[in-house]
Amino acid sequence: MGTLRSSLVAVALLWVSSSMAVAQQPTPAPSDLSFTVGGRGVVTTGRTKWSVADSSGSPNVLSELRWRGVDSFVAEVNAEVVWKRIVLLGSLGGGIVNQGVLIDEDFALDDRQGQTGRTRSDVTGDGLFYMNTDVGLRVFTWGDPRTPASLGYVDLFVGYQYWREEYEASGAKGFIPVRNPPPPSVPVGIPTSVEVIREEFTWQSLRVGGRARVPVYRGLAAKLSAVILPWSYSRLEDVHLLRSDLKQDPSFVAEAQGGFGVQLDAGLSYSVWRGLSAEAGFRYWRIDSGDGDTVARGVTGTAKSRLNEIIIERYGPYVGVTYRFF
Repeated sequence: MGTLRSSLVAVALLWVSSSMAVAQQPTPAPSDLSFTVGGRGVVTTGRTKWSVADSSGSPNVLSELRWRGVDSFVAEVNAEVVWKRIVLLGSLGGGIVNQGVLIDEDFALDDRQGQTGRTRSDVTGDGLFYMNTDVGLRVFTWGDPRTPASLGYVDLFVGYQYWREEYEASGAKGFIPVRNPPPPSVPVGIPTSVEVIREEFTWQSLRVGGRARVPVYRGLAAKLSAVILPWSYSRLEDVHLLRSDLKQDPSFVAEAQGGFGVQLDAGLSYSVWRGLSAEAGFRYWRIDSGDGDTVARGVTGTAKSRLNEIIIERYGPYVGVTYRFF
């Protein structure tokens, strides 16, 4: 009986000492390096407009083209690398544009007065593409970095964006100006089977911004990214396919440097399993090129005038997934 009691005491002491040893082992430190990949689908609507002044300065808006409702489903892939407090970000996306309208207006007087032409065309193509790359610093963190659901942070970063949008318009209804009045304008009716205008817009921009992730409750977190574009190089190439007095490669070229833009993304994410999260939110992007120069490339020579502005907006809701590797 004494031997059995001694054996039980020895087993109990061994179990207690083993448990204490396990409990006293240090918790592994979180890795200094993490890598996250993700994908998004963004249901966007867009609008782009640009206008020029006469070479003499008056009228101050000689011609204005407005692309409206140029909707596109944008597929995006993105990635981030965090090493200690250094953050590297990258994303690229693209989509097809196959709907919308083009309004082309001409004026004889300042401030969009004395309208001499107005046509409406259907958008029948094309698409968009963008690429972002940023480098930054993780300035604040809280929560457990080994558990993505509880991790909160604030990042500040700078970077670069390339953004291109292309549109094709077919058909035209309305009236157009003529060079030798009378009359000053004539009606026009071009079937939608005929392509009339093709334009390509590109922006290369400096990005300065920040982003944050704030845990809310049991895997749910709020996410925000706010970026300003303090400087952009904007370029437009325009082809008027039915203008025999203009070259077709291209017909007009407009350029501007400077301007200002904003890009905002806000949403919620939910930690589904380990490093896997689902997200949903809303995006708003806008760039105003500021003024610049426009060159009309005629078959007998070129003419230079002032570009008033190129303004683009694109916005809509998104859904996506991300996975963080430890």
